[in-house]
Amino acid sequence: MLLPDTIFDGVIDVSHHNGRIDWPAVAAAGIALAFIKASEGLRFVDPKFDANRIGADKAGLAVVPYHFLNFGDPPGQARHFLAVAGLAPGQPAMLDWETEATAADLIAIGEEVSAVIGRDPVGYYGWAQLAAAHAVLSRWPLMLPAYPRGNTPGKYETLVWRAPRLPPGRPSSWDNGPRPYDFHQYTPAGHIAGIPGPVDRSIWVGSVDDLRHWHVSGTLPIG
Repeated sequence: MLLPDTIFDGVIDVSHHNGRIDWPAVAAAGIALAFIKASEGLRFVDPKFDANRIGADKAGLAVVPYHFLNFGDPPGQARHFLAVAGLAPGQPAMLDWETEATAADLIAIGEEVSAVIGRDPVGYYGWAQLAAAHAVLSRWPLMLPAYPRGNTPGKYETLVWRAPRLPPGRPSSWDNGPRPYDFHQYTPAGHIAGIPGPVDRSIWVGSVDDLRHWHVSGTLPIG
């Protein structure tokens, strides 16, 4: 599989671990969209979520709240996320799957969230997380964590020289069909003005206009 022809290197994801963020400086650095942690498991609320969401929105960034999965009670986790993030019909969401939670947990939470927002959530997971293809996950937008240079800081064009390994069920070509992935988180050690210390950086496959259209409509570009 080749790397995508058109990418936009202006996406980050943040949580309280990133400290106090100067969102106007982040916007001035060319970042257009931020995934912002809202919740985790059944009870945890990110203490910076409201401040980050308000700050990013005021600075003109598109915002996608996300939930970090823990194992068990998918309906409870979905209710917790929906309550914390205040999600409404049409709004995007992301589910961050990195723990011992199962694919079934991810799908169950996602279906509860989708029933409220009316669109598929973004799934965040890599090739090692998913043992076998699943039709539901193959349909969702994918945020793929794959770090070709480990924790090395830098921009996409200096760190990525070959296509990342894909989870099961993702197409292997960019030719006029379902997309292999939609976001590629390519380093956990990026640097952006306005954020103290390292930050996760991602590209979006497509133009910035495509990204903004997806954010409001849920419609992915073709190919």
